[in-house]
Amino acid sequence: MKGARYEGQWKDDQQDGKGVETWPEGALYEGDYVMSKKEGVGKYQWVDGSTYEGQWVDNKINGFGTYLW
Repeated sequence: MKGARYEGQWKDDQQDGKGVETWPEGALYEGDYVMSKKEGVGKYQWVDGSTYEGQWVDNKINGFGTYLW
């Protein structure tokens, strides 16, 4: 099985800026990256269809956002 796929901006060989990352099982993240970490504002969709859209810090949901399931 292949790993995740990233399409977006890069800086110094790292995901940095706007991007979209998808995983083989169907999960998806679209949003901001800083030094290859989810950082800023983004939307994550889990395989079951539930979503979180809002703030991220250091690859973690942190701050204001909306979770729908």
